[in-house]
Amino acid sequence: MHSLIALGLAAAAVACLASAAPGQGSAQEEQPKMSFPQARIANDAVSLVVYLPDAEKGYYRGTRFDWSGMIARVQFMGGRTVFGPFRTRFDPTLHDHVVGPAEEFDNENPPGYAAAKVGDAFMKIGVGLIEKVQEEKYGFWNRYKLVKPGTWVVAHGADWIQFDQQLALGGYAYAYTKRISLKGMSFTIAHTLKNTGAKPLDVLTYCHNFVLLDDDPVGPNYRVVLPFRARLEPKSDPAEARVEGNEIAFKDTVKSSVMLFLGGYTGAAAENAATIENTRTGTALKFTCDRPVVKYNFYAEKTAACPEPFIRLKIEPRKEEKWETAYTLIAGEKK
Repeated sequence: MHSLIALGLAAAAVACLASAAPGQGSAQEEQPKMSFPQARIANDAVSLVVYLPDAEKGYYRGTRFDWSGMIARVQFMGGRTVFGPFRTRFDPTLHDHVVGPAEEFDNENPPGYAAAKVGDAFMKIGVGLIEKVQEEKYGFWNRYKLVKPGTWVVAHGADWIQFDQQLALGGYAYAYTKRISLKGMSFTIAHTLKNTGAKPLDVLTYCHNFVLLDDDPVGPNYRVVLPFRARLEPKSDPAEARVEGNEIAFKDTVKSSVMLFLGGYTGAAAENAATIENTRTGTALKFTCDRPVVKYNFYAEKTAACPEPFIRLKIEPRKEEKWETAYTLIAGEKK
């Protein structure tokens, strides 16, 4: 048995949703004590709280990130945790008021943006239709007006949850599915993007992976292991981090931010991966994706360490692309 939820502008509270907010910790001290539309999926080893997309009450209502599949909390092995709020002050339309494996499509040129006139709408996959403003180029960090949020259909069972969205505008159209499934000490996020329009889709997408381990602020207890020997590209800001071979580490608790543009990868699918470890608690999260890397960034603030591998999807009309990322939870020894 599973529940089916249709979510739109007037989405109502759903009885089957978990009401408990994610656990509190040092990185969440200002997070509001309120509940958002969410669902809990679990097996014998792992529990996930997943925020649901909702244009009126959702945790995230911004115009940058895909609204679906934001995992508020992973809990396993007697209280170990992964993920937590990235922004501690509640501002749901802020572009990065997000959590967990937040994903974004086309952070440089969304479908229809270039041809749209000021005041017209363009499309943001996983979000909806957005109004173009007078500007030199698209800026993902801007607070754009959401003309029409995409309608979501959500279904879930005990250990899985699926999100479906369809949207069309000016010859661009798509059907998008995201499914999170639990198995043992791991979970997968599987995607299908079908081009249902008349125009081809050239899609650049990535997962920002806002990783917080055991509510421990990002700093000297964190180590990020990459599957390639990293090289820093121009415009990187490594002042609060150090890159040695295939590892990223931190000199102290991150005070402002770290932004690294990484080179050194060959583009193989095996390089679309990383392991983020808390060396003090032993908790770690490893992810691997089945698509070749076209760009690899790394970002960090004290509330998240964020490996960001990008992939590109070129989808002709009536064609579809599938991709999947597997996340493995690791419970190592505490110091």
